[in-house]
Amino acid sequence: MAFDRKVFYIQEGRLAEALELAQRKFDEIVNSLASSTDANVQLKEWLHFVVEGYIKKQPIRVFSREGAIAIANHIDLGGEATERSLKKVLPLLEQYRIDYIDGQIRQQVYDNSSSLMLRNQRHWLKKEDIVRIFLTNSHRLDKAFQDIQKSDSPMRINEDFEDYLGTSYFSLSGLEKFSRELSLKLRSWERRVYCERVKEVAPPVINFLFYVPHPSEEDIKKAINFVKNRDGSCQITGVSREKYNRQIELDAHHLYDKDHYYFLSADPDNIITIASHVHEDFHLFNGGNSKICTIDTFIEYIKWRYPQKHEVILMLHNRRRVLMLKLAQLQRALPEGK
Repeated sequence: MAFDRKVFYIQEGRLAEALELAQRKFDEIVNSLASSTDANVQLKEWLHFVVEGYIKKQPIRVFSREGAIAIANHIDLGGEATERSLKKVLPLLEQYRIDYIDGQIRQQVYDNSSSLMLRNQRHWLKKEDIVRIFLTNSHRLDKAFQDIQKSDSPMRINEDFEDYLGTSYFSLSGLEKFSRELSLKLRSWERRVYCERVKEVAPPVINFLFYVPHPSEEDIKKAINFVKNRDGSCQITGVSREKYNRQIELDAHHLYDKDHYYFLSADPDNIITIASHVHEDFHLFNGGNSKICTIDTFIEYIKWRYPQKHEVILMLHNRRRVLMLKLAQLQRALPEGK
């Protein structure tokens, strides 16, 4: 069942472990509170927890912050624990908060590292990618740079930053200085925490991404030819090039674009044959050929432009499940921050 994982994110096993309770004892407490008629202690589904699924009719629950605190408070009021349960739960909530922020940062690095290059034994990213990783704008990054240059530890050219072919690049040491500066100067506490974590989380991910295999142009070309032979026609409209329909042109479309998701660029599961006019129309819908595109935006486009194509939409959702699994395998390989 779909639920908001930003609200319900605490796994019952981790919560039981934090409370130093065996899973069976934990379930007894939760079942008791969920069936209570006392509104002051009752645990309510969709407020304190959701049921993610069942194993032999036993519910697997995911709790909200409110649910975790309610259970801890109930145990404390019962006087069963030797140490305040709420004190045990708060570090778990903090770890979940940091994990969520770190996940955001890893995703930003993952989506905005197409400019990554190695030069003079340093990793470099374009300014535009640095801006996106910090979830800021060019003007704010320029101000941070100016403030850093006035500090006791200014950025050094060819070490922290450089201009290469007229484009500004920053190294990992430059990224670290931005992280420190923005974590001190931004107004929002949430934004300061995010920027502070960047210097811990981003460098190992960037180092890892640099060594992810890049399929060659020849590999990509072979995959495209394979897919066109496999599909034979536009997988959206069904049209194909034939004797009486020679004006039809077929393109190979990467569901996750090949610039930002280069490791999927030669994967036939990530390529679909579509008519050229559909291809062009989709990229207009997506904001241009240079914009990041994913299978989600393509499904959104198909639902909008071809809402009657139920079989196509179902096929794309099935393809999405396959690609998400492959992306998850890579994400699991990404290194954690410190």
